Amino acid sequence: MSTLRRRPAVYALIVAGAFAVLLAAMWFGGGWPQPDIPGLPSPGLLTSLGLPLVRVVHDACAVVTVGMLLAAVALAPDDDARRAITRTAGQWALAWAATAVMTQILTLSDLLGLPVGEALQSGFLLTFSTEVPQGEAFLLVTLITLLIAAATTLSLGPAGRAVLLALAVFAVLPPAYVGHSASAADHNLAVSSLMLHIGAVTLWVGGLFGLVTALRRSKDLLPAVRRFSALALCCYVAVGFSGVVNGWIRIGDLAELWQSRYGLLLLGKAAALVALGWFGLRHRRRTIAALETGAVSRPFLRLATAEVGVMALTIGLAVALSRTPPPRAGSVHSSHELLGYTLQPFTAGRLVTETRPDPIVILAVLGLAAAYLLGVRRWAAAGGSWPVGRTVAALAGLAVLLYATAGGVAAYGPAVFSLHALQYALVGTLVPALIALSAPLVPLREVWTPLRRASESGMAQRLSHPWAALGLYAAPYLIFYALGLFEPAQSSLAVRLAVWTVLLLTGTWFLCVALGLDPLPRAIGAGTRMMMLAVALVVQVWMAAVFLAGPIQGQDWYDRLALAWAPDRASDQALGTLLGPGLAAATILLLLAVMAVRRRGALRRMSQDAPPPPPSAAPARQ
Repeated sequence: MSTLRRRPAVYALIVAGAFAVLLAAMWFGGGWPQPDIPGLPSPGLLTSLGLPLVRVVHDACAVVTVGMLLAAVALAPDDDARRAITRTAGQWALAWAATAVMTQILTLSDLLGLPVGEALQSGFLLTFSTEVPQGEAFLLVTLITLLIAAATTLSLGPAGRAVLLALAVFAVLPPAYVGHSASAADHNLAVSSLMLHIGAVTLWVGGLFGLVTALRRSKDLLPAVRRFSALALCCYVAVGFSGVVNGWIRIGDLAELWQSRYGLLLLGKAAALVALGWFGLRHRRRTIAALETGAVSRPFLRLATAEVGVMALTIGLAVALSRTPPPRAGSVHSSHELLGYTLQPFTAGRLVTETRPDPIVILAVLGLAAAYLLGVRRWAAAGGSWPVGRTVAALAGLAVLLYATAGGVAAYGPAVFSLHALQYALVGTLVPALIALSAPLVPLREVWTPLRRASESGMAQRLSHPWAALGLYAAPYLIFYALGLFEPAQSSLAVRLAVWTVLLLTGTWFLCVALGLDPLPRAIGAGTRMMMLAVALVVQVWMAAVFLAGPIQGQDWYDRLALAWAPDRASDQALGTLLGPGLAAATILLLLAVMAVRRRGALRRMSQDAPPPPPSAAPARQ
């Protein structure tokens, strides 16, 4: 009997192994069993042992839900398969919601030091779920997963399934805010690296599980494997990079890797990552090559099943690590309570010397640069000629983006309004202008085939309408400053990342439409495109008027920061008008000037190339 025919037994063995690794690692790390302290309440064995066990099941349900949705969005060959896989994802989402509720109840019991029954009778559950970070995180997970489960019963198109996948990936992130990283010496960097780590692991492990279980009999297994192989490599790099960053923040000293139990468990995770790298290398050299020659899929599926097993054991180890106190858990640090990191008094020179490296930002920017250069290379290999100036514009835009989101402006942006305004002008207008000048859709479509279909879809045609593109550009500024999102974005790393992403995407799309260098499904005349830029200029003038005439932005936030070196708020906001809307307006004016010169030159060439008018008929003689 083959391994594949014994799948239930194999999967049961994998689950048992994950639980065994969990218990062994918890015992080794000191997370279980916890000795009872005389005079202090104890939650009992059900909570102390049940909480990590349920958390493993919770994480497994999250991984499978994300993996099934990923298979439905990017791996399944036809609509029937996508619908069936989406329905399966809904069932796993229900299980995910149930385990989130159980985790929440057991966490309450652990926090109060009371058995589960007494903790529920205490009447603290509602307060815990709405006012305590741990409770809020799992309540949010429960609500999102129930929404996903309900949505999978509907008739969804590609866009709807993609939205569900994005929601599912987002739902794995809230618990990152309430683990060890939330109390690390550099809160923002620790949380950001953990978010990247969890998101990449979930996509990687879940995608492989979806491939092995949902597409194992598909005739189009090879194309799905190829697509997933590229994603898996990206996830592997992200997991390794973010794991190193997060581990260093928690231990702080290289010697702690072998001198502390937490460090030894980290080394265990590193060994598992190396083993998974070997699996990936084996796939690329042997099993995928065998699939390409038309061989049976059994060797690939057998190796992939073993890889899923190692991943499951690693999940058990990761949960145990989250229950193990890191060596720096009790250390005192000097980071600002609200900012989440230490910030020196501002000087102009520190805009260059100060940095806020963010693993999510760094990998995203490097990934975009690599994708663009690879697309240019493939375009050239196919016989196309790509202007060097466009490549320079793309790399310059990405360099500015990296500085704006990980350099000195990113460090001081949450504390100084003028630098916040400068950051948003860079991310929302200057960087999109440079990227749009590089015609990014052309090379990126060479790398990612779905982008070609998306750029030619009906949705792309609607969004490339001049007023739709203008609305996308203007809406974030209106929502951010008029509807009170300024303070949440200043105080929350997750909201800041989301706002940066929205500004970058909407600004880039608008300027791609306005400049007209990319192949889009709607033809727009030069006069209309210049009108679009003129209206965008009006948006920035309106922003300047809001800053100059309106109230002080973020008054409560800056009062709570209470930085002794903070500049005068009124004068700083006036400076922000120049650095923010002023810089954005200058960028748009420069683009308008370039377009006007190009249009004049085009009209002159047209007049020169036009044939001369026919001679008029000679007047008849009298």
